[in-house]
Amino acid sequence: GYTAPSVDGQAEVIAMAQAVAGVEPATIGYIEAHGTGTLIGDPIEIAALVQAFGPDIPRQSCAIGSVKSNIGHAGEAAGMCSLIKTICALEHHELPPSLHYQTPNPQADLSN
Repeated sequence: GYTAPSVDGQAEVIAMAQAVAGVEPATIGYIEAHGTGTLIGDPIEIAALVQAFGPDIPRQSCAIGSVKSNIGHAGEAAGMCSLIKTICALEHHELPPSLHYQTPNPQADLSN
């Protein structure tokens, strides 16, 4: 599988993807995240993003969304749903709202 269930593992995968794509973290304005909706998973995902983006990126400079809050668990189709959502956001120059999202996970450090 392609999952990396730790901060260091996910940060490594994110940094590797950025390097392969030739994309600097400062140029990324939106991340379509997995959005586990769990007390453990979301903080790991956010911490990995903060680690992979590095200390030079301004706080709250990148929007984060997840299609999961809009449609629920999509199983094997989750990646494709996220890709379609991101393509639509780019095409329409608008970030879609995260439906059913009410409060952030208190364990996820979203201020960073």
